Amino acid sequence: MHEFSLLVVEDDVDMAQLLCELATEQGFSASHCQQVHTGINQLRHLSPDVVLTDLRLPDGNGNEVVVAAKSLHPETEVVMITGYASVQDAVDGFKHGLFDLITKPFETELIKNLLSRLRKLLEHRLRMRQIETRLNQLEREPMAPVVHSPIMQQVMQQIDQVAPLDVSVLINGETGVGKGVMAKTIHAMGANPRGPYFELNCAAVPENLVESELFGYEKGAFTGALNRKLGLLELANNGTLLLDEINSTRLDIQAKLLHFLQNQTLVRVGGSKAIQVHVRILFATNQPLKELVDQGLFREDLYYRINVFPIDLPPLRERKEDLAGLAEFFVSYYAQKFNKKIYSLSNKALEALSRYSWPGNIRELENVMQRAVVLARNDTIELAYLPNELHETKVPSISNQNVLFPEDATLAQIESLWIDHVLNACQGNKSQAAQKLGIDPSTLYRKLQQQKSE
Repeated sequence: MHEFSLLVVEDDVDMAQLLCELATEQGFSASHCQQVHTGINQLRHLSPDVVLTDLRLPDGNGNEVVVAAKSLHPETEVVMITGYASVQDAVDGFKHGLFDLITKPFETELIKNLLSRLRKLLEHRLRMRQIETRLNQLEREPMAPVVHSPIMQQVMQQIDQVAPLDVSVLINGETGVGKGVMAKTIHAMGANPRGPYFELNCAAVPENLVESELFGYEKGAFTGALNRKLGLLELANNGTLLLDEINSTRLDIQAKLLHFLQNQTLVRVGGSKAIQVHVRILFATNQPLKELVDQGLFREDLYYRINVFPIDLPPLRERKEDLAGLAEFFVSYYAQKFNKKIYSLSNKALEALSRYSWPGNIRELENVMQRAVVLARNDTIELAYLPNELHETKVPSISNQNVLFPEDATLAQIESLWIDHVLNACQGNKSQAAQKLGIDPSTLYRKLQQQKSE
């Protein structure tokens, strides 16, 4: 449950303590002061979610607190509790944004109901912010991991073990291997799968904005900070936050992250109040962090803190058994998105996908499948709809293969060995092999027949 803060401005100490006790019972973190100037100072430093103020105070009028609260934090809700309110006082208060006015004496049940109503309002606002932020991040429904390959089955066994436990997980892997998909899977299999889930790509945000994205900021914290903003750590309370490309963060941000991991408390930029939250943070990197530690670019203490349970995601070229399943998922997704009826990939298209090395990993595969769906004119993804680089089969260098030419080899023997080498590279496809050899397919067929007869 999110902890909201409440400030009581009341010169009657017994009344202030009673209101604080009632607020605490309703789940608020409550504090109190006795004067207008002290209350306004608290507003600047604590930025409470709710203010309960008396009208008559030793050094001024409670409406001054209302004006200051709404000016500093427009979303702060202010309630006036007084036994001396005139009609004009009420008019002035509501004109400046007063949430409600309670007259003394009052029944405690009335205050409890008021605080319950305020808490529900604040929780609703928080959920709306979470939804808005999540929708801005969400590109599509999360895909389930494809785990036909033995290496990915081993990865899933690790995830099965760690997902239910509240420990740090560091996901290692090249760009585009699906680290975000694995993070969503860990969240979905975790102790609180219905809690909020957010992501921050630390490399995609300007360095000077990473801190405010994570920790949020108060109104006036810097030029352009017109209103308070909750950071992702606060929005992800009781949920999960993925920090992708953590290797790109500055050392000062790393220090603040380490402090958060140790205490689960944060201070918004421009604020002074420590806010307690509980967030499971997952980390992802496309560079070995230990190398960055050795270079002085990553804090050693943070590295050991987040490297509790490392998971290594293999590149796509090492999990070819998963290629067809991934390609089929992307074809189905984009066919539905573009309202096209596409049901399969041709054998030649699948062979081309299998031959390619995928330097851009799953992200590149997704882009290729999206393009193919756009180009498709029938219900099947054909080879013609794939990029040119997938049509071509590169023949590996002789130096990297176990192809040995005898020292006294004749030209005919070298030709025969090279034909076999190219055919293997083309997985037995004679048309492709002939194209690579620069000869007509009928010529290749004739030479193969000669080899058999010799």
